[in-house]
Amino acid sequence: MALRAYWTGNLKISLVTFGVRLFNAVTESEKVRLNQLHKGCNARIKMPTTCPIHGQVDRSDIVKGYEFEKDKYVVVEQEELEKVKLRSEKTIELTKFVPADSVRDVYLDGTYYMAPDGPVAEEPFRVVREALEMTQTAGLGKLTISGRERPILLRPGDKGFTLNTLHAANEVRDCAPYFEEIKTAAINKEYMQLATTLIKGKLGEFDPSEFHDTYQDALVELVKSKVAGQAPVIVQEEELPTTFNFADALKQSLENVGRPPAEGKSEAKPAKAAAAKKPPARSEPAANTKKQKVRKQA
Repeated sequence: MALRAYWTGNLKISLVTFGVRLFNAVTESEKVRLNQLHKGCNARIKMPTTCPIHGQVDRSDIVKGYEFEKDKYVVVEQEELEKVKLRSEKTIELTKFVPADSVRDVYLDGTYYMAPDGPVAEEPFRVVREALEMTQTAGLGKLTISGRERPILLRPGDKGFTLNTLHAANEVRDCAPYFEEIKTAAINKEYMQLATTLIKGKLGEFDPSEFHDTYQDALVELVKSKVAGQAPVIVQEEELPTTFNFADALKQSLENVGRPPAEGKSEAKPAKAAAAKKPPARSEPAANTKKQKVRKQA
């Protein structure tokens, strides 16, 4: 049975483009979920708050329950839920320290900042933060948040801490089934040299301000133009080549490393000198295959 991809598309680095698939790395099927039931008959509440047996019900007649068999529920009273108190509701206890880079990204969930609670707490806070920084370690512990106890990872971040809730082991899917068809054959040395040179030529610092939702930007411009009674905004979309020569794409990409892209054009346009030396790639560069499309409002 083929695994279902969450998203299918292309990965592009300069002129190098190839198809990729994404799969959900996390499953929530193991979570215990409480359903809303009609108090007394234990039939599951439909939205709006309606019992399939007695019709619409008041919220005061709704209780929580867990489905242990198909259409069979055990009722859990609010008083019983309140008795389930965990130490981690008020205290985060770091029980283990691990190398800061030893936790795989797939286990990371929600992210929080941690700061000291007042001047008295500031000195020990700074000492622990500096100790983790010097030893390049991260703390592991537990925290109850949103009614659920979660494992956490605590790491120095700027002047304070960054806390990540972690997915449990049974929530993270094994990556092996998604990668089992990838071959382990030897890598072409020439291609490897070209690829590493291309990557090194594009090295830089991470700047989150460079990333923004361009679709939303285009949508805003579309709305503004329609409000003003003007023609819809035309969005330039780049058409990817249907075929390409991998080696030629790598070499043409290297010719463009370090060159700022022309205003309003893709950086993928190859240099004229390259065309004179050898035949071009089988497909036209992306910059020469642009077409105009009108962005439609979702």
